[in-house]
Amino acid sequence: MHILKRFFSVFFTFFLASLNFAQDSNNVSYSLFIEKSVTFGTLNTKIEEGSFKEGQSFTIPEAELKNDFSIYQDLYNVLVGGRFGIEYGALDNDIIMKIFIRNLNRDSGTYQNLGENGDTLFTYFEVRIWELPDSNFFPEDSSYYLNDGFHATFSLPKSAELLNYLDLVGISQSDSLAFAFFEDVNKESDDWNGYGIETYEDADSIVFKSIHLSRIGGGRKTIAENIYAPNIVNDVKNQSGIPVDFKLEQNYPNPFNPSTKISYSIKTPSHVKLKVYNILGRELFTLVDGYHQKGNFTVDFSTNNISYDIPSGIYIYTLNSNNSILTRKMILLK
Repeated sequence: MHILKRFFSVFFTFFLASLNFAQDSNNVSYSLFIEKSVTFGTLNTKIEEGSFKEGQSFTIPEAELKNDFSIYQDLYNVLVGGRFGIEYGALDNDIIMKIFIRNLNRDSGTYQNLGENGDTLFTYFEVRIWELPDSNFFPEDSSYYLNDGFHATFSLPKSAELLNYLDLVGISQSDSLAFAFFEDVNKESDDWNGYGIETYEDADSIVFKSIHLSRIGGGRKTIAENIYAPNIVNDVKNQSGIPVDFKLEQNYPNPFNPSTKISYSIKTPSHVKLKVYNILGRELFTLVDGYHQKGNFTVDFSTNNISYDIPSGIYIYTLNSNNSILTRKMILLK
């Protein structure tokens, strides 16, 4: 009887934990597409759609590609059985995620080479994110950062299809493989960046863990050798407290002379820009331009640091994050 009671106690505890996980875990609604360039633009076909909870994953299914996409059957078969997941705790909100298998060669069933060195790829995809409930949009050429310390994961089996495809594109099976982000890493041209993405390889699979979702490719290990950290903002004070919204506060003091403080809140990790304009809309100063984790921030603005005279008057300052812009006025009174 004692053993039976203990069994039901353990079962009930497990049941409650599972129930709480289901209630607390954010939902990921996903779609998987394959897309190719055509004369008049692009053409895509949907392979799979569904949903999963953070802490879980979905598996790329077998599919027969038809008509315009049949040439890419071997390329797609490499991904079959791959498991894509997001760690529990990585999200603050439900999201819609669209994954596009892209950058396809129009004349053969392979990817185009990408990067400054023209790197050969065995996989490549681009991820668009809509964060709910406000449908904040993160395009594939930006970065949807997950909560600090958490990751998106992708596990690709070392199947016969993968090994055959490596031979097809000229990657030796003895080469070490890796994943990397395809980013504007030097403000001049797109190249591979290994910062924030880790690759684990064993005899059976190759796995990555990434801190954000954007454009991700797999190739020889050399594509992950560039390590460009994001432009982390300096000289900005991170205040205590949890941000409840994307917010730009009125500067204080206002009117001011010669200095004032501007406070703002970032609800999700993102690239942030804080700029000052004159009343005619001409951009004068960039106070902040870099990556932020979520938080509450304050920056000091002083006309003493400016080499030329700034006249009294009304000025505009704007906060840009995740394609959303907030604007306020401030008055310099000498």
